[in-house]
Amino acid sequence: MRNGMVSAPDSRWTGQEPTWEGSDEWNRTKIHHTFTRALDFYGYYLEMEDYIPIILNYLNTTNPKDKTTQDNIKISPRCIELISLGKLTRMVTLGMPIRHSGVDYKKRIDSYIKIICRNAILKNTENKSVKKGPSVYEIMQTRLQDGVILHLDLMLDKWIRNNTVNIDKINIFSLLKNVGAPVSAIGCVANWLETQREELVQAQSKLSADIVESYSHLSKPAIKRRIKLLDEMISDVELYKSSKKAARKPRVKKERSADKLVKNVNYLKSSPEYGITSVNPIKLVGSEKVYIFNEKYRKLTVLSQADKNGLTVKGTTILNFDTKESYSTTLRKPKDILVAIATKTERQISNLLTKLTTKKTEAKGRVNNNTLILKA
Repeated sequence: MRNGMVSAPDSRWTGQEPTWEGSDEWNRTKIHHTFTRALDFYGYYLEMEDYIPIILNYLNTTNPKDKTTQDNIKISPRCIELISLGKLTRMVTLGMPIRHSGVDYKKRIDSYIKIICRNAILKNTENKSVKKGPSVYEIMQTRLQDGVILHLDLMLDKWIRNNTVNIDKINIFSLLKNVGAPVSAIGCVANWLETQREELVQAQSKLSADIVESYSHLSKPAIKRRIKLLDEMISDVELYKSSKKAARKPRVKKERSADKLVKNVNYLKSSPEYGITSVNPIKLVGSEKVYIFNEKYRKLTVLSQADKNGLTVKGTTILNFDTKESYSTTLRKPKDILVAIATKTERQISNLLTKLTTKKTEAKGRVNNNTLILKA
C-alpha cells in the first residue's frame, strides 16, 4: 500500500487502482467496466496474505465490536473465498455501490464471511482434538459450498465481466457427482439457480423497475442466453436427482431369489455421454415394464410383461415379456428421450414414444455392458 492505495509498479499496462468516487452518479456501463478492471487489478498485484488486512479493515469499519469474526479471519485456512472476499471488501471500502449488475454484493460478502468463519471454527476444533465433530449434514453443506456454490459464484463473476451472449455454463451434474451430494442436501444449489433465473426473468419481462435498472447493461439476447443456460443447469440438477434415486437400492427388501437371478447381469452402470445412471437390476425381477438402451447402437428397447408374474431374468437376458407389446427402435436424438424416460411419468413417456418415426423391430431381452437400464 502507498498513500492508502495498492501500489501499481506496472501501471503503464495495468493503470492505477480503480477508485469509486462519485459512483452514485455513474451509469451501469461505467460501474460494470470499473468492477471488471478492479477484479483484474487485484488479481495481478495482490497475494493471499495481502487480503487479510483489507478484510479486517472492512470489518472494523462496518462492525468494530465483532472481534470474533475478525479473529476467525486471522486463523482461517487460506482459501479462494478469502481472495474473493478481499476483492469485494476493498471495492466496497472505496465506495463501490453495494448492488449492481443484478447482484447484491452485501449478501455475497456475508456469505463468504460465513464460509471462512466456519472453516476457521473447524480448524480450531481439529487443533483442540475435540471428539464431537460436525454433523453429516454440516459436512455435506460445506462440500456443496466449496465444490458447487463457489463455482457458481465464479461463473456469475465471469458473466458480469462479459455482457455479451458469449458465455458458458458449468457442469452442475459433474460437480454434484464429485462431492457425492445426496438428493436431500442439494436444495441450496437449486435455490441459487432459481434465484438468479427469477431476477433475469423479471428483468426480461420488465416487472420490476429496480431489477430492470440493475440489468440495463445487458441486451435482450444476453438476458435470454443467461436464462437458457440457467434452465439447462436446473434440468441438470433434476437429472442428477433422478440418477441418484435410480441408483439407490429399493427400500423394500427383495426376496433372496431376486438377488440370485440378477447376479450375472452385466450392464452399463452409467453413461457420461448422456448423464444417465442405470437403475438397480434387482428392479427387473417382477417389473411390469422395462426400458433399456444400448448406448453403442443407440437402440431403445421397451419390454412389457407377458402375465401378472412380471418380467424375470435368466443369466444376462430378460424373459417373460409380451412379444407383441414389446419392441426396439433406434433413437436419432437419444439424450432428450433418455432424460424423459428417467424423469417423466409412464403416460408422458408413452406419449413421447408414440411420436417417434423410426421403425420398430422385434425386441430382444439381452443385456450387456453397453446396456443402460433406464427404468423398471
